[in-house]
Amino acid sequence: MAKVFVRQDRISSNLSAARLRTKKRSRDLSKSVVVGLITLLAVQGASALYLSPIFAITSESLFVTASPLCTESEIRNLIQPDLPKSIMRLPTSRWTDALGNIPAVKSAKISIGFPNKLNVVVVDRQACLVSDLGSLGKCVLDGDLVPFRNAVAEDKSLPTLVLASDNFKPDFGVCVTDAAQVAGIQTITKWLSNHPNVAASSINIQNSHLAFVISQSNVNVLLGTPRRLREKLDSLEILIDKRPDLLTSRKYSAVNLFSDEYPALVIRSESAEKSAVP
Repeated sequence: MAKVFVRQDRISSNLSAARLRTKKRSRDLSKSVVVGLITLLAVQGASALYLSPIFAITSESLFVTASPLCTESEIRNLIQPDLPKSIMRLPTSRWTDALGNIPAVKSAKISIGFPNKLNVVVVDRQACLVSDLGSLGKCVLDGDLVPFRNAVAEDKSLPTLVLASDNFKPDFGVCVTDAAQVAGIQTITKWLSNHPNVAASSINIQNSHLAFVISQSNVNVLLGTPRRLREKLDSLEILIDKRPDLLTSRKYSAVNLFSDEYPALVIRSESAEKSAVP
């Protein structure tokens, strides 16, 4: 009878491989259990967010920071028909778009506070200019030249935007299509807001040239094209420091700032004569 010899090293190798396979199966099983538990917890958590009343937004958990032009009742009338609703199913994008379509609203921010709070903050547009819309009357513009409400008696202190051009006669006085002119008007209105002592009765655009009229003295500040407008307004600020009567006196008819380096005054009684500013 033949004898069978089995080498000891081969037996050891087979046992080691079997142990490794057993350990691998154990690790795979453990991973499967962990993944299963995580998935179960995730499903339960999502179900809670969707179904549990703890995470439901109601009219009582809606907090509104309104504004004079967009009232709390107006905001609640927009949002409350969709309530109560889980924080996972709130149509926040639709609400934000709807609030943004209100002319007086500059921005609207909607945020969620766990577990069941909804915060709505609305910021109004700020009145900067008044523009005549012809048969539609006068409207108020913000710093971005967006019309957002009709003008009232209290707006008389705001500068009027006046457009005059042989080539461009818009149907509505608010229309400004040239990007440089829009930027120029924005720069002027921002400068005026930073210098409340310089009240303007109007901001004018005529054939691409910008100007504004100082209210009390009726001095016409000629700024020329929007090029280097910031430097021209800086020169005007220096000029007013030297000649504060520009804001009150009727002695001057105009300030010529076509060049920011050589500002000049036009005397009202001698309109043809310009005197350089020392």
